[in-house]
Amino acid sequence: MFEIGFFGTKAPLFMDVITLYFAFLPFLMGFAIMMAVKKRYDLHFKMQMAIYIATISVVVIFEIGVRLFGGFNAFMHESNANYTFMLTFLIIHIIIALLSVVLYTILMHSAVKKYKLHSKPFISSHKKFGIITYLGMSITSITGVLIYYFLFIF
Repeated sequence: MFEIGFFGTKAPLFMDVITLYFAFLPFLMGFAIMMAVKKRYDLHFKMQMAIYIATISVVVIFEIGVRLFGGFNAFMHESNANYTFMLTFLIIHIIIALLSVVLYTILMHSAVKKYKLHSKPFISSHKKFGIITYLGMSITSITGVLIYYFLFIF
């Protein structure tokens, strides 16, 4: 887990795997959303649930790995990036990520409650909430990949 990753940088393996996951996350979510557009609601629900569980799992692995590796300062120690810029960028990333994961959790909870338990069709607010969540998770993914770039490639 802490050996050098496969991207050819000084990043540990877990960072490469997690960065790769988040690079593909907007596409995975977009594909799942397309299933809803095509009225394939069962597949949309199953895909979103799998993506949600995978995302939460990846975030937990990331948090454990970062803490065990020494935290932000340990990664900054060997980086050429400006500390103040990185800290500011990281704080913005964390705020967007937290809000996005909270929104995603609320959206998934309401989906389970309304769709699976009561077989009720979704109202338009689910679609609007889903779009906001998708945008938030996409921004989180992009900023996360950029953090990897700034820390290990720049």
